[in-house]
Amino acid sequence: MSFTLNPRRLLLPLLMMPLSTGLAAPWQPKTAPLMTPWSTHVDPGNVLGEYPRPQFVREQWLNLNGVWEFEESHPASPLPFDRPLAETILVPFPWESALSGVRRQLDTRQADYRRTVTVPAAWRDNGQRVLLHFEGVDWEAKVFVNGRFAGQHRGGYTPFHFDITPHLRDGPHQELVLRVYDPGDEQGIAVGKQNNARFSAPQRYTYSPSSGIWLPVWLEPVPGQYIADHIAAPDVDAESLTVTVNANTHDAALTTRVIAREGNREISSIEGFLNTPLTLPVPTPRLWDPGDPFLYDLDLVLLRDGVEIDRVASYFGMRKIALGPARVNNRGPVQRLHLNNRFLFQYGPLDQGFWPDGLYTHPTDDALRWDVEGIKAWGFNMVRKHVKVESRRWFHHCDRAGLLVWQDMPTTFKLRTETEKTQFELELTRMLRTHRNSPSVVNWIVFNEHWGAYDVERLTQWVMALDPSRLVTGNSGIDAGRPDVDYQVGHIKSNHSYRPPHAPHPAHNRATVNGEFGAIGYLVEGHVWNPAGPWVHYNFESLERATAEYERFATMLREFRDMDALSGAVYTQWTDVESEMNGLYTYDREVEKLDRARVTAANRALWIDDLPATARPPAAEGFINLTDGGAENTPDEGATQNRPASSP
Repeated sequence: MSFTLNPRRLLLPLLMMPLSTGLAAPWQPKTAPLMTPWSTHVDPGNVLGEYPRPQFVREQWLNLNGVWEFEESHPASPLPFDRPLAETILVPFPWESALSGVRRQLDTRQADYRRTVTVPAAWRDNGQRVLLHFEGVDWEAKVFVNGRFAGQHRGGYTPFHFDITPHLRDGPHQELVLRVYDPGDEQGIAVGKQNNARFSAPQRYTYSPSSGIWLPVWLEPVPGQYIADHIAAPDVDAESLTVTVNANTHDAALTTRVIAREGNREISSIEGFLNTPLTLPVPTPRLWDPGDPFLYDLDLVLLRDGVEIDRVASYFGMRKIALGPARVNNRGPVQRLHLNNRFLFQYGPLDQGFWPDGLYTHPTDDALRWDVEGIKAWGFNMVRKHVKVESRRWFHHCDRAGLLVWQDMPTTFKLRTETEKTQFELELTRMLRTHRNSPSVVNWIVFNEHWGAYDVERLTQWVMALDPSRLVTGNSGIDAGRPDVDYQVGHIKSNHSYRPPHAPHPAHNRATVNGEFGAIGYLVEGHVWNPAGPWVHYNFESLERATAEYERFATMLREFRDMDALSGAVYTQWTDVESEMNGLYTYDREVEKLDRARVTAANRALWIDDLPATARPPAAEGFINLTDGGAENTPDEGATQNRPASSP
């Protein structure tokens, strides 16, 4: 499953999409202060055309990304049924982004989207249902189909869908209208690093907002009774996989068959009831780890009286994440992070997940993969996704690349009302359920540096109960601003200390990590988002001096690992972001700001020795500089096994 990436391969040129009568002008991209090389590869006729849900695949689907009609609206505005809107927008880019073609904040924080879609006639035969999927909309979405209300969703970081079959009219053409409201900083909702304040521009470590549709929109036909979800939990010690298959119905006549495969070879299968854990043997499993991220195939089949009525393709990795006791430097017993029953020092960058041209949204899937593959190529084995949740395709790329993920729950800087606390906990639950089957995810982080923190002990224990197969950090940065507060809950004790890094005192019941350090920065002329307002923790004069400082910090981490039982660390950060200038890359991903060869050697020295010799990854397989020619991109098996139907 190895692959190479060439972000400069030829793609279709930008096209002007046909527009509805009455629109003032066709869609055109705007220009931001910086743009990535992938921005010129965006094809409005096939925007992010890869299958959006790689771990739950059906053969038929329809990509609804592309040019939609768009208009700012007011709370009392009538819904725009059967009329054209004043502007166009390229979905799924936030309306504040350059690639959306809008690139402005809206005074009302509310907008309407509209388009027509042709639903294939065969999708409505034999009692089939049509599902309308949204991978991400920030923040409140009200969906209407042919003038009828289909559903409402709140929360910007998790996918949702509605069964729109009852709202479809005769004939192929259907009208979709979406009304989106993003309250931003005016409510205590999960916003992460977005600065949505009306009267202040993003600055320092807060960035531009990303409102509206920001991840793919798509249609899918399903049978009247269909597989709705599944849970796949590997048990490395028992050499087994336990799978629970859920359907959209509680019909007792339905059963399921689960098949585990290695390529075309069936390993094991089992039949049983829905909503019931079913255990399959996986003898002598090939374990998933950063050196060998092997993925098994998994088929989920829904049966009625023994006859197949629905089928979903998935995958799983056999891996175990846990704490393990150790004695380090005559201290002990202390806890350390173990992967597959071996200590592995987990080390990676802080990744904000922002793009100068698309903000929250990656310009292309190649760009998304380039980030993931690049992090591995620089010698890291982990990434901390910082107060943002990515698309399911990002997690898929991490699964395939063998990149461990520490996943933050996005939070807020505000104090929450009781209603807002309920919303936060609902979104937290949805995040866990959406990504619980990805082997790359090994650590849930509930709060960051006390931002919007409340009931930390209760919520940490709750997450531990919701997902007992992973580690949980209650608050990353126990000493950030409040050195007296350590909630002493969860699996990991995490401090934040930038220059120089420090290790928390070893604990007998939790592993210790440095959750943020570094922030070695300097400005690269011509690659600065805001020349009037760049900000760094510490500004160096050159690549050479910045790299030497990085090597000094890496040496300190090795000492903390060997002398103080440090189990992991997070370097700030992968790229510059807007005014924050402390990345390994400039914000546009064009310039490496530290010496990659020296940084990679320092990184690999922190964890490669902990892997068996047969499982050590190559130095930089599958990753190239943006300025290199590179090899032609090879197919992504998870994305191309089912090609999208042509959009009418």
